[in-house]
Amino acid sequence: VLSLHSSSLVACGGLVQSAMEFVAATKEGCIVYDAAEIEEPLVDSGNWQSGRCVDGRKVKVLASLPSSPNAVGNAWSNDGSFLASVCDEGVRVYDANDGYKMLREIERVAPDVQGRVGGIRTITFSPKNTFLVTYEKWDPLYPENVHIWRLQGDKAGERIKSSTLKGYTSGALPMELFSWTFDESVCLEAIPGKGIVVHHGLFEEDEDEDDDEKIIPEPNAANFLVSPAEQKGACYVACYVPQASMVARLALYHLSKPSKLVQEVNLPNKVKDCSMLWNMDSTAVLGLASSDVDETGSSYFGSTYLYWLKPETKVKAEICGAKDGPVQDLCWSPTSNEFAVVVGALPASVNIYSGASGKMIKELGKTKRNTLAWNPFGRFLAVGGFGTLAGDLDFYDRSKDETLASFRAALTVNCAWCPDGRHFMSSTVAPRMNEGNQVAIYRYDGEQLCHIEFKPDQVEGRHEDTGAGARTKTQALLFAARWRPDGKKMYEDRAASPPKNGEKRPKGLKIENAAAGGGYSAYRPRGAEGGGSVAAMMRGEVAIPDAPKMELTEGQRGGWEVRPAAPALEEWEIKKMEKEAKKLAEKKAEEAKEEAKQAIKNLENKEKDNKKRLKELKKQLEEMEAIKEKDWDELTEEDEEVLEQETAIREEIAKLEGKA
Repeated sequence: VLSLHSSSLVACGGLVQSAMEFVAATKEGCIVYDAAEIEEPLVDSGNWQSGRCVDGRKVKVLASLPSSPNAVGNAWSNDGSFLASVCDEGVRVYDANDGYKMLREIERVAPDVQGRVGGIRTITFSPKNTFLVTYEKWDPLYPENVHIWRLQGDKAGERIKSSTLKGYTSGALPMELFSWTFDESVCLEAIPGKGIVVHHGLFEEDEDEDDDEKIIPEPNAANFLVSPAEQKGACYVACYVPQASMVARLALYHLSKPSKLVQEVNLPNKVKDCSMLWNMDSTAVLGLASSDVDETGSSYFGSTYLYWLKPETKVKAEICGAKDGPVQDLCWSPTSNEFAVVVGALPASVNIYSGASGKMIKELGKTKRNTLAWNPFGRFLAVGGFGTLAGDLDFYDRSKDETLASFRAALTVNCAWCPDGRHFMSSTVAPRMNEGNQVAIYRYDGEQLCHIEFKPDQVEGRHEDTGAGARTKTQALLFAARWRPDGKKMYEDRAASPPKNGEKRPKGLKIENAAAGGGYSAYRPRGAEGGGSVAAMMRGEVAIPDAPKMELTEGQRGGWEVRPAAPALEEWEIKKMEKEAKKLAEKKAEEAKEEAKQAIKNLENKEKDNKKRLKELKKQLEEMEAIKEKDWDELTEEDEEVLEQETAIREEIAKLEGKA
């Protein structure tokens, strides 16, 4: 019996079935499944390699592709047409539209050197699949470890350009050295010590890489991000410049004139990193800066600062600072100019902000969640508590302001919406979790469609002696699980179906913890199954026994609760309590004294900062006065831009002097 579970889409006035493909990168190779086809097998056999689910059903397996044993690199093209997978020899590219037939094999460039195992570690496609970029493990004997390969045209298979990402070994990239605009008209290359060089997107024109007009002048940039759409005929580029002789900065440039700074914001002292996110139409960008130091002293995990910048009007604002607590997660809506943020110590606040103004427009409440994910149409928002949390998950309907489902997806490491916007995948992957690897897929109403466990057929010993000492062995099998992108735009946005049996869905975001589900219990180390019956009751694993029945006294029946008299305290107990109370009072007094000192110190520092800022602003005014002395025909565009800031500067000076 074949049971199909898939999303439906409107086509020619009817409903048709569509595939729900995803790839699982495992230790045994890459396996492509179709979650739209789940069958009831005649014989209960097989494992994850054949698509066997926990309940005995089987998800259809479309392809099994070879990969390196540690599945270090695999990637879908942006439109889902191609799947690339790293192998020992290099990388293989498969045609997802033609049964995953291999189209091309690209060999690695650098060989293994002196026993050091090299090879390709990460791969990325250009937006229109014209190029494939391979990142190899860096080796001092072969310093060029980043290579661009042509995938289409007469030069298909040729290496076009190479560069160096020094020190890269494996895993997530510290920076993508090459990045294209959405239409591949421009390719940007980060060259440390020089800046970000602007190339022709297809590398078909002779270029002068020393032309200052084609270089974004940020030689110390640690990362950059191209906007996903054009504004004023070209894309913006956001650059993060770490702290060196000057404070860290987030700077914006426009590719119509790459050498000219459009907007920037100085980041707080001791910031170590900054991630950048553009909205869907490139009118605003978010910068999330993080620091290892929390000056408020309320967190061991440092501080975060969230900034909103609008390059067209050069307006900027700090959305969240150190005083608000850590930003757990944030994401832009893919279809509306708004973004969601989870901020603060748990239970954290879940808020939605306007991308046009940077102001909060919806407060969803406080909950123990740290993960956000919009579906592709911006209709449903997944709000989860993963990592060190239990895995509670809510699906919130933004259009109707109600919670569609609340359940527990325990041990989730990664999660993502299906391109149809109605199915959600959670996965438990290595190296974060080296046991219990799994993939589960849910409908937007919380119904679980399938659950595949990636377990070895034979569990080997935990340790083995390799001759060079004992080595711990793991049961890690699954390294990543990713949906195939919808390049054909087959799916349409659909509202949630009405609840069954006339039930009413909770308004807003359901902020209490979801009930545990899926048969999972809280994690405990081996040998810690005990802990007493009270601990088991608190974990919800043992029912709380009913209170013993007792006969009521005459006083209790009359409405009075009769309690036995407390035993009298010994003299030594009284002295002990008095001593502890005295210590507590002294401690509180000392804390209050320290708080008062810190408040005075903060006020003094603020006054110093204000005086410093006043000095800078007055110096700028002096420079403006010098510019005004020029004749009108001597004024440059830069002079006019400086003079335009005069009103804003005078207003800021007045504000600061009012505080002085």
